[in-house]
Amino acid sequence: MLLEGKIVVVTGGTGQLGRVVVRRFEREGAKIFLTTRGRIPAGTFPPPVLRNIIPIRADVTREKSVTNLFRTIAGKANKADILINTVGGFSATGPIARTDPKAWEKMLELNLKSVFLCCRAFLRQKGIGDFGRIFNIAAQTVYRASRNRAAYAVSKGAVATLTELLGEELRGTGITANAFAPSILDTPSNREAMPGEDFSAWVDPGVIAEEMIQLCRPGASAINGAVIPIFGGV
Repeated sequence: MLLEGKIVVVTGGTGQLGRVVVRRFEREGAKIFLTTRGRIPAGTFPPPVLRNIIPIRADVTREKSVTNLFRTIAGKANKADILINTVGGFSATGPIARTDPKAWEKMLELNLKSVFLCCRAFLRQKGIGDFGRIFNIAAQTVYRASRNRAAYAVSKGAVATLTELLGEELRGTGITANAFAPSILDTPSNREAMPGEDFSAWVDPGVIAEEMIQLCRPGASAINGAVIPIFGGV
């Protein structure tokens, strides 16, 4: 198995993208620490997967909580090898002229600050060594502006820029940082929210999880600081 002995951190690991990522990485032999705001809902993961998961309650938009998260990982597994930031959210905040500053700040905190804090803590680990992978989630809006969602688009655009900057800083270290910019993910919640849309055009979360696995291979270390578009048919 590709990731036998590797330690993976998945923020938002019980979310609809996060749980797909967790299952895929577990199949490759990884031990996974996932962040959650509460108990893992029954049925989220089958028992064989649960045996390789350590849930940690954390609010990754708070510096102290992120510090405690990585302190716990250091105590249980020495260090993490792979960080996958799936925590995030969407809000259609309307035209810029009518955007509530609180809604703007919430998008930046959830989508950007969480990624910044976790990347920083990951890179501050003792003995991080010459292998590491960081995966962030941007959005299609990085490449295609979409009105009435400026706060979301700006926060995800900043995630893309942060990823590119990390790529520059990490060049030659063996640690890479890359981001994925998907269109609409084909999840139960998105289907419920947009019942009239063409689901076949949306992106299967499994595609993103599989691309992450491929970028964990030793030969993929040259791919660094990339923001990878995954649009499906949208």
